[in-house]
Amino acid sequence: MASNAAVYRRRLHILESVRIRGMATVEQLSESLGVSPITIRRDLDHLCREGSLIRKHGGAVPVEGEGSVPEKNLSEKDVLNIEAKNRIAAAALELLGDDEIIFMNSGSTTLCFLRALRSRRVKVITNNVASLGVPASPGVELMILGGEYREQSQSLVGEFALSAIRDIWADHTFLGTNGLSLDRGLTTSVYQECSVNQAMIDHTHGKVV
Repeated sequence: MASNAAVYRRRLHILESVRIRGMATVEQLSESLGVSPITIRRDLDHLCREGSLIRKHGGAVPVEGEGSVPEKNLSEKDVLNIEAKNRIAAAALELLGDDEIIFMNSGSTTLCFLRALRSRRVKVITNNVASLGVPASPGVELMILGGEYREQSQSLVGEFALSAIRDIWADHTFLGTNGLSLDRGLTTSVYQECSVNQAMIDHTHGKVV
């Protein structure tokens, strides 16, 4: 049975192959990865459910061109809709008590939430590298996950980050998201980010906000 790290790397390879080719077939992916077509179909079904690609007969195509929006750099997003993000942060703050452990993912809205936490006493565990630029608050204990650095989102991703999350249980998780779909729910165009978000959700006792 493949390890979580092997599955993660295989699915990243599948997404990259689909992105480069425009469409990749089960046979092509099976041959390039040296695994059975059944394994590839299972991976494609999983990635499709996550919204990371679109399943087609015999293979898959990327989500680009199907109404998706290109990912912006965090520096661009951090100045967009700032008043609305601050209102979201204030509303989220009402759901949080003191002396709690929370997961927080990357993104500009979660940075607004972190700034709003200055009046609280909490431990924040995050993959959001940009959080290091937020002025420190006496009651906020900040723990940064390790992992592979994504410059575009200023986040840490990959198996190292996932392994760290698996050793932690949070009281609540606060997530920013890239898209909202009636069909697919909350989505992101970046598989690495999706995996970290899902791991945070899976290791949360209480609310996921």
